[in-house]
Amino acid sequence: MSRVYRSVAAFLKVMPSVVSRTIIPCTLVVFFAPFVVLLFYSMPAADDFCLATLAYGGVPQKSVLSITWMYYTKWSPRWLTYLFSSSLMSHVDLAGAYAWLLLLVILINVASLWYFVRAVCRLTRSTSLLVAAVFYAGWLASIANPDAQLYWFASVIMYSLPLSTLLVLLGLLQHCRRARWYYVAVALLSIAVPAQQEIAGTFLIVVLFGGTVVIQIKKLRAPQWYLSQGATALSYAAVMLSPGNVARAAQEHKHLWDIAHFPRWVAHSFYHGLNWLSSPAVLVATGCIVLLALQGLEKRDVGDLPPTWLGLACLCGMFVVLCECSLIEVATSSWLPDRVVAWFEFVFWLLFVCVVVAGAPEIVQMRFSLSTRIGVYLLLAVTLLGSRNFRFAVEDLSGPAQSWRRVDLSRLRQHGGGLQFEAPAEYPKLAKPQTLTDDPACWVNRCLANYLHADTVVVKHSSEECPH
Repeated sequence: MSRVYRSVAAFLKVMPSVVSRTIIPCTLVVFFAPFVVLLFYSMPAADDFCLATLAYGGVPQKSVLSITWMYYTKWSPRWLTYLFSSSLMSHVDLAGAYAWLLLLVILINVASLWYFVRAVCRLTRSTSLLVAAVFYAGWLASIANPDAQLYWFASVIMYSLPLSTLLVLLGLLQHCRRARWYYVAVALLSIAVPAQQEIAGTFLIVVLFGGTVVIQIKKLRAPQWYLSQGATALSYAAVMLSPGNVARAAQEHKHLWDIAHFPRWVAHSFYHGLNWLSSPAVLVATGCIVLLALQGLEKRDVGDLPPTWLGLACLCGMFVVLCECSLIEVATSSWLPDRVVAWFEFVFWLLFVCVVVAGAPEIVQMRFSLSTRIGVYLLLAVTLLGSRNFRFAVEDLSGPAQSWRRVDLSRLRQHGGGLQFEAPAEYPKLAKPQTLTDDPACWVNRCLANYLHADTVVVKHSSEECPH
């Protein structure tokens, strides 16, 4: 019996440590599960049909290069995004490959976030992966419309993929390597960021300028920063001087550069920052990340810690993000779309995490008890699993997502002639509306007609309006 008692006592002694190590992985698995399953009920919408048929405004073009040029000169300067997305989607079956394309971009996001955390915060591989997963979960629980960030490929590839490119580039710039592949990678990624998205390009330009100023002041040898700055400047100039920028501004925005209401736009952008940092999911996830980072730091020497000046640099980066938000709203005289707000929230919060982890040396001296860690981890579980987006995902899985997929699959199996569809009673909460209307001349209807090899496509009793 004494041997049994000793075994039980030993188990009870290590049980809190085991619980501490398993709470976060189990929470993340439960949290991500419905979102990942919903990927396989997602269906193409809006721009997806145009990208799949190489169509601009509903009119098919001859090749991928032709459609890319049309977008560059008539609508959007994001030539690399359209080149990549149209090349990919025109060679796959949308109904069968759609979920796998979305999942691929999500995995790329998490992998790039893991690389950035490891390069900047200098954490171990396993800790960096856990931090990246917690960060992504907190961001997903806090954003307003996950449909555009997860379940609409045209938007996902336009906002999430440039973010991954930016994170990998910033990670590479942290540590110079004397290898040819390194400088080629830095140059290509620097060109790619503005070519994928001008918002990311603008942020990168400011970061590189600030970095080179610091390098000059400290008289450091960092040729990779100058190479990146030159390549980014050339790519950014090609983007901002594109005819598509002028054409889109004339079509979408009635007023440009609303200087008269400049204070209002600035106040609104800083309101965004306060709103992001006051989100329960963001606050709890940040505390959890700090505990994970401290746990990783305990296993390393003080010399391995990130430099304290990095925290000040990230704090300046947070200010740059808010300034860029206000600049865009002043330039367009309109509120930021939710998908753009989600992009800025990701960058802003990531910089805030870097400020806390890398820029506050006092935190490194702190020690937290095992019970405190367990309490914070449990609070994270309650926050994530009680978030609105998680509830919506579970509700969609219970029926609406499955029925919507069956309806849309039956649509995509029809071909030829004049096709008429009934408008769905309602979309799943996390599904992107297809924006198909009762007007066969709408560009979305024409793109779907091209995809189905039909003469016309009409959705009867549709309450949606043709976008733009």
